[in-house]
Amino acid sequence: MPTLSNSAALFLPLVLAVLAATIAPRCKAFSPTPAQRENVVRQYFDGVNKKDRDQIAACFSETAQIRDVCSINASERTVKPDDLANRCMEFVEAHPDCVVDFHYGPTCGIDSNWVVAHWYETGHWTGDSRGIKATGNPMEVEGQTRFLVNDDLKITEFVVTRTFTEWEETLQKNRSK
Repeated sequence: MPTLSNSAALFLPLVLAVLAATIAPRCKAFSPTPAQRENVVRQYFDGVNKKDRDQIAACFSETAQIRDVCSINASERTVKPDDLANRCMEFVEAHPDCVVDFHYGPTCGIDSNWVVAHWYETGHWTGDSRGIKATGNPMEVEGQTRFLVNDDLKITEFVVTRTFTEWEETLQKNRSK
């Protein structure tokens, strides 16, 4: 059986560490599981249900690309976690009893970092938010969102297709004046 010289034995751990550092990031075996990626999206929706701004913000990378393919914000933009969490808190301020649940999902593909959720949200517009007075009307919206969850288990991109609440429609009308 071959043996290593003392000098080779000293350098072997260093060589293995360098190889591990360069190969591991590219090796799928070191990537998070689909269930771990799904959990990040569940934590986001759980933060909405708990009205926990910090939990919502913690789900996102330093910046996230959002594509809202619906009419109110038909755009693609880069946002910071605090901006996303603050916008969510404005929504729950208007709808303090809102609850998110799922038709299906979150579900991550086996060979993909995308997590899909088909969700619905119910509640009432009983809170004043963004200078808009509450009507007390019931609220029911639904949508499908695709979340790209990176290997650091942070959402880096998401694509939203959804319906809108009366509060959001009023907010949009006020912006266009």
